[in-house]
Amino acid sequence: MKQLRIKKTAIILSIITLLTAGASALDLSLHLYPVYEAPLNNFMNKAGGFGGNVGIDIAPVSLRGRDKIFISGEFTYSVYPVEGLGIQSLFDGALGLGYNFRINDRFAVFPEVYAGLWSFNTSDAANIQSASGLVFGGRVGGEFYLGPAFSLSAFGGFKTYYTRPSPFMNNFELGIGIRYSLSRGLFSSNKISMEENEVEPLFPVFFSHYSDNPFGHFTFVNNEENDIYDVEVSILVDSFMITPYIIYQAPQVGRGDSFEVSACALFNENILELIQPKSSDLEVTVTYYSIGKKQTSTYNIPVTALSRNSMTWEDDRRAAAFVSGRDATAQRFARLVKTAVRNNLRKDIPENVQYAAAIFGALKAFGINYVVDPSSAFTDNVGTAAVDFLQFPYQTLLYHGGDCDDLTILNCSLLEALGIETAFITVPGHIYMAFDSGLSADKIGSVRKGYYIVAEGKLWVPVEITLSQDTFSLAWSYGAREWRKAGENAALIPLKNAWSLYLPISVPDSDVNIDMPSQDILIKHFTEARYY
Repeated sequence: MKQLRIKKTAIILSIITLLTAGASALDLSLHLYPVYEAPLNNFMNKAGGFGGNVGIDIAPVSLRGRDKIFISGEFTYSVYPVEGLGIQSLFDGALGLGYNFRINDRFAVFPEVYAGLWSFNTSDAANIQSASGLVFGGRVGGEFYLGPAFSLSAFGGFKTYYTRPSPFMNNFELGIGIRYSLSRGLFSSNKISMEENEVEPLFPVFFSHYSDNPFGHFTFVNNEENDIYDVEVSILVDSFMITPYIIYQAPQVGRGDSFEVSACALFNENILELIQPKSSDLEVTVTYYSIGKKQTSTYNIPVTALSRNSMTWEDDRRAAAFVSGRDATAQRFARLVKTAVRNNLRKDIPENVQYAAAIFGALKAFGINYVVDPSSAFTDNVGTAAVDFLQFPYQTLLYHGGDCDDLTILNCSLLEALGIETAFITVPGHIYMAFDSGLSADKIGSVRKGYYIVAEGKLWVPVEITLSQDTFSLAWSYGAREWRKAGENAALIPLKNAWSLYLPISVPDSDVNIDMPSQDILIKHFTEARYY
């Protein structure tokens, strides 16, 4: 007895598990079948009948991904034109159980059995009293899918109207009809699922970089019961984009297959106006064709755009985006310095070196100071995903100071505004700058040993920009010593190379008023400059 209870419990649990597993695939549909019925006995066997079958099909369980076990509730009304007796009618209602076996994307076959009740009204002409009883039957048919929701059906079957002592009538039936899935047609069940999504914060300074470099990744799964075609994925961040940007296209994705998508975008320059982080919705839209019908799935994912001064040091080259010779304030500063000193240039010193010394002296006279920011330091953030705050050139001039990365960005921008190529120098825990001396690498034997860096066929001058209130010669010698001391751990990153990945940008409000040192002071600092 105990074993019997255990078996019953196991059977019940198995059924519950099966139904639960298929609950997500629940499909509710309507069918309408015009039917021809051929009586095999009874007084109506000389004339066929015609009827209409309407019903509801519920498929709570899916097997093999797209086969369905379905339960049907149906009602049939049949009429039989009998010679000499007029039109005879018969009603029946039944519950059925069937299995829809999907052969491919378009075709399926199904067997079904059903049982219910039937009723025949009194026929005075045939001298037959009303009758009723049980109805049993079965049918086998095929379906052709016109789309995800519509299908055409054709079937044949046998039905018996049972009474005692013998059946009232046995029928052979043929039918055609349509089936409409309410789940797919009206409720638009989403069949493309987003299994994974990873979206990084947006850095406004890299807005052009994101057109080819992803800031997020998505994984989708095709849960349709068939292959899908002309798959397209687009994204839109309404605050910073004009139109959706297509990030993925595929001619076909198989049933049950997953596909990965990388999120790139064409952001507009409005994103550069952010001075505080802003949260927005990233709208991801998937469009595709399923059995000839266009389908759309949309997902909204939160994304945060950080302030325009934000950056991480996972790649030191990223800081190149802040260096711009087109920064209006930096450009004006550099040109005023060049105009002031150009008539005092020496012939025995490379021109690039003299202009760099003039810029260094002008910044000293202007009052630029090295300020350590303990909450935003290159030393703490280098090589990490921690968000740092970097100043644009005009901001460092406006604030009269910054940390090592801010001063590096400013000095590089000022020299780039004069057409002098610059580079970042990174050593463990620190960043500073170098500039092209104007001498080719083959001149290394004619210059002071240890004071230049040979790279890309040029001689570069390293300058420790944090010594902003000391002399140019000290900043040069100190920068050269840091390079030698770091050895293999030092790296020189020419800005023109870094810009191939991270384009320089200039923010809209970079043109600010600053009080420049007088021309006499600029000339004084320039003529007092020493070069070693």
